[in-house]
Amino acid sequence: MADLRVAGIDIKSGSPRSSRKPLYSISILGEGGVLFEAEEVTLDDVLELLRKYDVNILATDNVFEIASDSSDLRRVMEKLPPKCKLIQVTGSPNGIRPLSSVAKEAGLPSPSHSDPLGTARIVANLAMLGVGTEAVAMYPETRILVTRNRSVKQGGSGSDRWRRSIEASILSEANRIATELDKANLDYDLYVERASGGLRRAEFIVYADPEEVRRVIKESSEWSPFRIILSHSWKSKVKFPGEQFSTLPKSRPLIVGIDPGMSVGLAIMDLNGEVLSLKTMRRASRSEIIEEILNHGYPVIIATDVNPPPKSVVRIANMFDSRLIVAKYDMKAEEKRKIVMEFEEKKGVRAESSHERDSLAAALKAYQKAKNLIAKARARIEEAGLGKDADLILSKILKGTPISVALEEFSSKEVRGESKYFELRKELARADNYVKRLIMKIRELREEIERYKEIIRRKDEEISDLRRRIEYLEEMKNLEIEIDRRISARDSRIRELEKELERERWQNELLRSQLKAISERSEIPGIKIKVLSSLAKEKIDSMTESAEAILALDASGASSSVVKKLKGMGVKIILYKGSPPPPDFMKRASEEGIFVDSEENYRIAWNGVTPVIPMDEALKLLARSEEVKESQKRMEFDILGLIENYRLLLMRRDEKGET
Repeated sequence: MADLRVAGIDIKSGSPRSSRKPLYSISILGEGGVLFEAEEVTLDDVLELLRKYDVNILATDNVFEIASDSSDLRRVMEKLPPKCKLIQVTGSPNGIRPLSSVAKEAGLPSPSHSDPLGTARIVANLAMLGVGTEAVAMYPETRILVTRNRSVKQGGSGSDRWRRSIEASILSEANRIATELDKANLDYDLYVERASGGLRRAEFIVYADPEEVRRVIKESSEWSPFRIILSHSWKSKVKFPGEQFSTLPKSRPLIVGIDPGMSVGLAIMDLNGEVLSLKTMRRASRSEIIEEILNHGYPVIIATDVNPPPKSVVRIANMFDSRLIVAKYDMKAEEKRKIVMEFEEKKGVRAESSHERDSLAAALKAYQKAKNLIAKARARIEEAGLGKDADLILSKILKGTPISVALEEFSSKEVRGESKYFELRKELARADNYVKRLIMKIRELREEIERYKEIIRRKDEEISDLRRRIEYLEEMKNLEIEIDRRISARDSRIRELEKELERERWQNELLRSQLKAISERSEIPGIKIKVLSSLAKEKIDSMTESAEAILALDASGASSSVVKKLKGMGVKIILYKGSPPPPDFMKRASEEGIFVDSEENYRIAWNGVTPVIPMDEALKLLARSEEVKESQKRMEFDILGLIENYRLLLMRRDEKGET
């Protein structure tokens, strides 16, 4: 078998039946030799290693080294990886042989109790050679029977109508139960007896514990027109194929014909074409069918004349890893009778029912198809001197392994003579040709894979481009949304500013009208004052018009360097609020002929929005100036002009009648 991997184990310490957790030695072998070995691992470690190394067979010299009883053994088998078989190399428990005897027959060294790893290696090698018996887990079954409730009767002219009503109720209830089992994901087979009104009875065989089934389906009350009865039909256990044939070194390969239905027809044949069992099993479950098959050996071919095959037959074939042969077309009844009658006359076997006839016809059809291959394989096996392994080799061949490959697996390491050597070389050459064809096919498949990888790569690039385009479009969309948001905010701000501008315009018009009213009043003669927030250099530089008088709101930080600038702009008077300017500023201003004083000493009036020093205050200011003594040239105030303007103002007021 290509890629066969076998794990052999032997218990090192402890026991599944004691409180001390057992430890095992393990050896994993492949076609190339030892893949892994360990002196001491737990059972959980063993199960993990089976999955890691993709092991096909777990071999031991006693299956009860990994479990305390049959129920515990079934639970352990449920944890095995898919397609991994449990093999006891010493035979079935009812026909167990000493490991030393089995190893000696296979040409292997005798095991030692002091070397559990060596024993595990011997067990693995025995399983690699095909020695041992497989343990098959038989799972619990529960039967659900739906039938008429005999305690509810109806007589008179309406009895037929009442019967059809009950039959329709049974059909409806069977459909409901099937739906509930499907919802609960419970595997089952269904047998029914049809009637004119629906169903006379329905029987489900559910492959689960009764407790699990009762959580889904409840038994009916005694007053219901139909009855629902649950019963435990099969307890979980572990079965060894052909275990009653303790004299046989290995399980016998079988060809099995199955005719499924309410009554199951079962025909069991060996590879010589002899019928070992032909019987009808009434409403049989898979476990009952499997047990009957295992009582005679191990099936390598399962045949049926029903196309497509029922799921129960498919699952039985999958459980045994058997080759399933299905008729390409439904054989006619006349064809079946002819095949069976010829066999009955030749072998003296008689089919008692149509179910037995159909199952025997399917088995005979499969045997006739494999007959030439079996004969050819037997001749090659005898020629190779492998007669003692004939059953195992035939099993592999009938499952699809080429004859040359199967012979090579079981060939002895001893030299069998020159003629046999050359014959083996021919077989190897044919196997090489077969391998070459497989390699070419693999190469073609790899090229196909590469082509698909290239297509996938291009698709990935296209997807990446589309994703980038989507991201770009999303960015553009987000940008447009942001632009729209900002435009909306801008428009909203513009509307707010327009409203504010309108208010300011209205306020400006109001102030203009107020200013006009003020300006129409008589002006107060005096000296105009320029108001500055400070005497800092940047403030002086910002003055665009000359001024005779300045009012500094803060003169505390005035610098003497600006005095000359002020002098050049025609400033003659500096009034300040609060603290006076620094002494060096005062000194320089005095040198330049600029009068500096606090505004608290004078009254300031307003001509509209322009502050002025009234005439009387101006005269007072001039009187206080120490520079007046020099001459009026120094101050250059046109006092006569001021007096004349003041007289003219008084005259205008008299003309208007103002006081």
